[in-house]
Amino acid sequence: MSNHQISITAEFVSLIKSRSNDKYNYFVSNKTRNIYKFVSSIFSENEIEKIFRNRLALSIEFDEFIKKNNFETIVEFGAGYSLRGFEYSLKNKDEIYIDTDFVEVVEVKKQILLNICKDFNIIYPDNYILLSADVLSDDIAEKLNPYLKNKNLFLAEGLTPYFNFKEYSKFLSQIRSFLEQSQNVFFSQENFLKKHSTIYKVLRKFVSFLTKNSSNLKFETKDDLIKFLNGEGFNNCQAYYKDENLFYKIN
Repeated sequence: MSNHQISITAEFVSLIKSRSNDKYNYFVSNKTRNIYKFVSSIFSENEIEKIFRNRLALSIEFDEFIKKNNFETIVEFGAGYSLRGFEYSLKNKDEIYIDTDFVEVVEVKKQILLNICKDFNIIYPDNYILLSADVLSDDIAEKLNPYLKNKNLFLAEGLTPYFNFKEYSKFLSQIRSFLEQSQNVFFSQENFLKKHSTIYKVLRKFVSFLTKNSSNLKFETKDDLIKFLNGEGFNNCQAYYKDENLFYKIN
């Protein structure tokens, strides 16, 4: 997936989240708003709302996982334009939150965050790190090790579904050294085969066509996912379904 496609995807997620957090409007371009208006003119409001609810439920589960666990450092891979890390850092000064993404995304995000700080009279948090990183080609350990502490959480929300199996294996090999320490945890989400209405499926494909971005369906069930993770050498894995999403953790 190209940097341009990632940027458009990040904007669509921001558009969805802007309903509950006005700051996300800073990340949504007129082009993305026009695409949304076009889609809304073709498909029913109920089907569009279903996609929105599912996407918001995905983020909420990540938020809840963070709240239920105590970590000294949190790393979010492929964070896009998510404000989770920024807002978390404002409230938790003793913990470090690192957002990673492609350099182009990070540069745009940093400037917009500075604008948000100015408009809302916010002091940019010192414990929030924006780090440019390609999780498939950069040396992730080298980039992250200076910030890691004894207990670290690694997150990937809406990232791995875009990987094919080869890319998935590469990504897991990048974080393997972190997870060899049992106190560290990886929490993520994956697509799985589920029943939806024909209209819903057509709508998802249509949006994917407009954004030139689509995810890979690699697993039919959570057992298939666990089998894949075991095959990659991760035996301490747990997976569960919630709100039509498939979540999993390692360690």
